[in-house]
Amino acid sequence: MVKIIHMADTHLGYRPRRGTINKWAINNYSKPFEQEIYDCFLNVVDEISNIKNFDYVVHCGDIFHHPSKYSSYPPPEPARRTLKKGLQIFFEKTNNQVPLIYIEGNHGVFKGYEYTPFESHFNRDQYPNLYYFKERDLLNAIKSNEPLLLEFPDKKVRFYLFPYFEFKSFETYESAYDKWVINQQPEYNDDYINIAVAHGSIADETLHNKVNSDDFHYDYVALGHEHGFKQVSRNHFYSGSLLPMNFKEKLENQSYLIVDIDDKTRELNIETIFTDKLLKRPFEIIPIEVNPKNSKTDLENGIENALKQFAFEKEFNAETSARLKINFVGEITFEKNWEINELMVKIRRKVFSQPEIYNILQLIWKISDISETLEDDISAGIIQDYILDKPDNEFKAFVKEKLSEDKTEYNIDKLTEFGMRAIKKALRVMEREKEV
Repeated sequence: MVKIIHMADTHLGYRPRRGTINKWAINNYSKPFEQEIYDCFLNVVDEISNIKNFDYVVHCGDIFHHPSKYSSYPPPEPARRTLKKGLQIFFEKTNNQVPLIYIEGNHGVFKGYEYTPFESHFNRDQYPNLYYFKERDLLNAIKSNEPLLLEFPDKKVRFYLFPYFEFKSFETYESAYDKWVINQQPEYNDDYINIAVAHGSIADETLHNKVNSDDFHYDYVALGHEHGFKQVSRNHFYSGSLLPMNFKEKLENQSYLIVDIDDKTRELNIETIFTDKLLKRPFEIIPIEVNPKNSKTDLENGIENALKQFAFEKEFNAETSARLKINFVGEITFEKNWEINELMVKIRRKVFSQPEIYNILQLIWKISDISETLEDDISAGIIQDYILDKPDNEFKAFVKEKLSEDKTEYNIDKLTEFGMRAIKKALRVMEREKEV
């Protein structure tokens, strides 16, 4: 029996960026949710280290959140210190006897550089059982047309490594990758246990179809990149990250996996340890129904009532402060959309200016119009109804039509100009509130 711990996407250094209060968990060191990820990572590493008779740990990429494709910032200092501390805990508790295998993902990597942030805080020689594989290792393997694998003959276990690589970015990359990936196929009836470790997804075409399918007959495929626990097939699994990072992930589960592979029958026994249960703070999506007949006062009272449970006479607590997203759902008229955004900006300013009353870390919102699903839709519609192929002309036509109906005389060009300014400003506000 071979026992593997499968984890991924720890994203050390991640900070929520939208609608957060400017408070520290540790002054001038880490932000609240960022620190919670560090604490969770170290707790999980300690927990894993105490599991009996396990053989390997695989981490399927994205140990750090920064840098990434759209961010040149290095990991913050607390993230690197947390990794260093985690490695010390793991290798000390396992007496340096258990291999830890890591592949690069799309986060935590300076693209095109030989040196990675993963290497910055420790001496490789200090941990002889630490194995990590970079995009550079993959490119060298492709160039030499050699497999990228790690073999342990004493236990007859072989790992086939697939660091993140956007092989479909260019036709030449895709052709070279297609040719090379055949090298990653184990020999037929091989007496080794063959495990693939990959970072990528079919959804964004960063996981090769040979890895995603059962064509190569791997005994187990450990995947990273998607942040929710998912069983793709009989033996293909995403462990997910350790904690949900945004409100979309709130609807999923995060975990690490304990995988037992029978060395004779190749049967799998997989135990899922759900780590999202370690989340200390409220992390909630609050639905509020919107009716065009509701007054602005009614709407404001509804929002404040929803936030009352997070108000009390104590100071802001970095460990228990809530992350909240309000979902406004209903027939959202053009006016009501503006009204909700205006109210939410006002209420968030009020909440964040009174941390002694509201224990709220993050407050964002989403507005969902259901009028398009109604047969007798008489609402004016939401902003997006007017942002079409040629918004200036189409908005002008809309204004002209409305003015013709009530026989009012105004300067249509000026009204169009003012209207388009207002719409563009509103869209900029909405863009800032969008969850990432």
